[in-house]
Amino acid sequence: MNFNLPNDAFSNVNLNSVGSEYAATYGHDISLLIAKQTREEIFDSSPKQFYDLALLNMKTPKSWKSDEFFYKEVGYQRQPVIATGTASAASYPSTQTFTVQNIDYIPTDYIIVYPNGAVGNVTAVNTSTNEITVTPPTNGTLPAVVVGNSFALLSSVEADDVTGIANYFRQDYIERNGYIQLFSKAIHYGQVELYKLQNGAVHSDWLASENRNMMRQHKIDLSNAFWMGRKGEITTADGKKAKMTDGIFTMMQNAGSPNATTTVATLVDAFEQVVLDSEYGEYGQVRFAYMTPKIKNELRKAYTDQLIRYTPENQNIAKLHLDEINIGSSRIVLVPFQRFQDQASFYPGFENRIVIVDHNTIDCYEMWGTMSGTTPNRSQGFTNSYKDMWVACQLGVAMNNPLSSGWIDITGL
Repeated sequence: MNFNLPNDAFSNVNLNSVGSEYAATYGHDISLLIAKQTREEIFDSSPKQFYDLALLNMKTPKSWKSDEFFYKEVGYQRQPVIATGTASAASYPSTQTFTVQNIDYIPTDYIIVYPNGAVGNVTAVNTSTNEITVTPPTNGTLPAVVVGNSFALLSSVEADDVTGIANYFRQDYIERNGYIQLFSKAIHYGQVELYKLQNGAVHSDWLASENRNMMRQHKIDLSNAFWMGRKGEITTADGKKAKMTDGIFTMMQNAGSPNATTTVATLVDAFEQVVLDSEYGEYGQVRFAYMTPKIKNELRKAYTDQLIRYTPENQNIAKLHLDEINIGSSRIVLVPFQRFQDQASFYPGFENRIVIVDHNTIDCYEMWGTMSGTTPNRSQGFTNSYKDMWVACQLGVAMNNPLSSGWIDITGL
């Protein structure tokens, strides 16, 4: 072709590849002479913080023989006596008789402490009327009783030269149960489609990247169920029934775990109060506080001089480089958890929430564990002209004493 210069048809502005954003935006031409230049590697921008699963893996999952599990829990075995009736003040040798809420937890010859610090001995228990009779100390007095008064159990008391023992004990327990949920995910390729991706793909790591992302989405499903699962039954698309596992935050809500709502200005006070209210473990026990990095930075400002590096015995966990706050009776490890603000996984509210978790009380159940693989196709002698790459596992979450965990919601952020 002969032409005169200058000529825009044969200049750089029109020498653009197929799919050029520049040509489309500014009205220039494309040319089949120029290949579309694409970086072979694919950058993965999805969130990768799964501290919850890493910390959970400190304990080996329990292998179970069914998709329903039961576990027993022994509580504190001691409850305050709550008055449901009234009684006038009494002076020795007169007594008081009034109804109580939890008659099964108070025997005779047990000293109780009144709200003002006075003490008296329970000398009679009537289980048919839910009444107890209290005798004041010699030459002592008992204050009046009103509905709702709470009496602490001081101790048993025994006189010399008696027959038998007045106070007997049997361990009480509650039984909890849970379901094991089935999880699965797969990538489906037609045989020709897979051949082209293996041999003619622009991106050298496309198949590997797609498989990694499938596994990550599977991991997200497990993590989400660990936090927000709701025990029950659900109907699948083909009309079958499936079990769902409970999540730890759901169990905390149902149990009424310690919690608070606060502003940033009073965050430290609320945080420490929930920590103290949820102390059921040994002195100085380690627990984990999950929160977004933004909230963690707010706590760091308050505890700058007190933060130390958490160094567990498990070296794999040590690699997480987590900070720890030691308030004496509790050690709280701060866990930055970016996924709390991911509204594709967590419902609103989690982005402004600190969840304090006692991992010692949590167990995970599975049956045969995780399996993964690929389905056979015609290259293996089967008639299928496709291949699936899949992963499947099971998860059931159990939480003893949810009251040893808690949460703080922060407003005004």
